[in-house]
Amino acid sequence: MNLDTLLAISPIDGRYANKCAELQEVFSEYGLIKRRVLVECTWLEALCDDARIAECKALSAKERAALRKSRPTSRSTTLAA
Repeated sequence: MNLDTLLAISPIDGRYANKCAELQEVFSEYGLIKRRVLVECTWLEALCDDARIAECKALSAKERAALRKSRPTSRSTTLAA
């Protein structure tokens, strides 16, 4: 998928792109995906921290560090790849 498509908020992005550029990271498809991954990583960590949930084993320090590293932080680091 084209990066421009992921960052588009609506069809107004073409003509008014300079006026809505600050909103791209929050309201675009990219913003939705980024926050969805953040929520899923946080939720997985919370599930693994609860000893009452037998299906989720406790995370090792290495696994926890890898999970936290995979969380999206900012557009510049996430979109650089």
